[in-house]
Amino acid sequence: MMKTISLLFLFLALNAVGQDAGALHPWTDLKGRTLQAKFLKADAASVTIDWNGQVFALPLNTLNPESQALASKLGARSKPSGPAVTGIHPWTDLKGRTLQARFLKADATSVTINWNGQVFTLPLNTLQPQSQKLAAKLRAAARPKPPAGSTSLGLEATDPEGELDLSAEQVWTSSDGNPLKGRFVEVNDANLTLSTLGGRREVTIPLSRLSVDSQALAKKLKTLAVSEAKKLAALAKTRSKMKLPKVTEADLDREHDWNSSENQAIKATFVDANDEYVTIFLSDNPTRTFELPWTKFNPTSQALAEALRRKKEEIMPKNPKIIPAKGGRMAAYGSGRFRGYNSIFQSVLYDVALHQNGNVVHLWLKSPGSSRNATDGKRANERPIAIHFSSHYYDRSDPERVRHRHRKIVAYDVSPEPSMDREITTLSGTFDNNGTFEYEMEINHRGLGFWGKLKDPAGEEWPTRMSIGVRTPDVAPEAINMSMEQIMPIIGDGALYIDPIEEKRAKLPFTEKWDDLMRRFKGNDWNPIKSAELMGKPFGSHKIKVTPTNTKGMRLAWGKGYSGVFPFQSVHIGYTSEDDKYRYGVPKNRRLNIFATRGT
Repeated sequence: MMKTISLLFLFLALNAVGQDAGALHPWTDLKGRTLQAKFLKADAASVTIDWNGQVFALPLNTLNPESQALASKLGARSKPSGPAVTGIHPWTDLKGRTLQARFLKADATSVTINWNGQVFTLPLNTLQPQSQKLAAKLRAAARPKPPAGSTSLGLEATDPEGELDLSAEQVWTSSDGNPLKGRFVEVNDANLTLSTLGGRREVTIPLSRLSVDSQALAKKLKTLAVSEAKKLAALAKTRSKMKLPKVTEADLDREHDWNSSENQAIKATFVDANDEYVTIFLSDNPTRTFELPWTKFNPTSQALAEALRRKKEEIMPKNPKIIPAKGGRMAAYGSGRFRGYNSIFQSVLYDVALHQNGNVVHLWLKSPGSSRNATDGKRANERPIAIHFSSHYYDRSDPERVRHRHRKIVAYDVSPEPSMDREITTLSGTFDNNGTFEYEMEINHRGLGFWGKLKDPAGEEWPTRMSIGVRTPDVAPEAINMSMEQIMPIIGDGALYIDPIEEKRAKLPFTEKWDDLMRRFKGNDWNPIKSAELMGKPFGSHKIKVTPTNTKGMRLAWGKGYSGVFPFQSVHIGYTSEDDKYRYGVPKNRRLNIFATRGT
């Protein structure tokens, strides 16, 4: 076991061996049997001894701890000391006491050593400066050296003398050879700022920690950025006078034909634009955004991007009206397509919005159109999939009529302001029984994740339980007045697919009645499940997969939504705990994930 300890303790425990390596030593196995023999050599797995002229290699794991330590100590003494990383080195504390021990590893705050077969971790701030420098030197020497021109991960470092592109991610290297991919943002006399993880995070790095080549790269890109800024300022004036194509709100969701400044054609969906970049989704990579400078587009595509930019600002102005939070209602947008919602996320595949009540998240799928290259795709605005946090209890005030009720949110203590670009949203507040809750959700281009927790007040008579539910909308609301022949073209091959714990995947067609499905798929063989997936005509080319990160102690189950006769009138997938350990919430490591992807 590794121990964090000071040199003072080691000196108090120090017992010098003072024995000749060629002398007889006691070697004791795990059963207590002892053999007197000469030490010859030792490695990480065994010790070699001379017993009455016969040589034996004893596995260290067959010896007791004292004999293992003796083997390590004598093995260390038998090797010549020197500058090697794994050799014996002097370690001196702030009081001048020195200990000879083998270096194992070091980090920014400590050094780990092997002294007489025992492993100890010494805080660097208890050692003298020369020992701290020795730890840093040995730490650096222990790192594998990358080949010339590459990083320790095999990535080719960006050449500052090569052709540079401000919109591309560069491979930067630290002074000790570690790589980092990121797009240049800015640099000053002390620090470099990079955009990483596809634009989702910015990091600032001291220039002194970069390699000479990366420092030169930063200066080159700064010069290029200044030149580019002048071009963009001139281009902004030109765009203000451009003749723009007419676009509608629906065009914001459609795929468009774009042309680069070299007249290379691409198909992509507009996401956003500012005075520097146009952000798009490429058709063949709809889970990642790309920021491209205006100068990367030809004049026709620049005009299209400017028209879409203005249309988006018209629908969702930069300074929209905000309805302030009040009691159990969060602050929300007061106008536009997301009126009444707090947190919004838009992608080429779906729009997601958190309702101001804090309980419900709506997911609108976006159709790619009648064919891959068609531009008639649109969002199904009126009927989203609903993901809801449910904090419920059983009212037993009338023993003969137990009622299932929901806790009402009466106040928020963490209520984020409305946002169009927040990935992780945390809500917390108070229920009507003075219990507390915390709901969390992560929403981005990769998918949606939900988790949370709650706490009842002391002495609560009717305990609260948290669950997370996914409910599909009625995709044929007029079905009550229609025949099955009329319904079929709307429903098509729509179905719920379930993955039971033990059984093979099963298909539940939307055209079969719930009563028939419940008879076919009843019992513990079909509920709970590991995951569920929705697909078919009502969902266009999308596949919507509902799956927990970990089902241990949790329960994912499918069933009827609302009171419809057919599954197309609504499916409910509920997620809660089976184990009382998780009764008061869904842990982050057991979060419920929803992935909406396009099928092939």
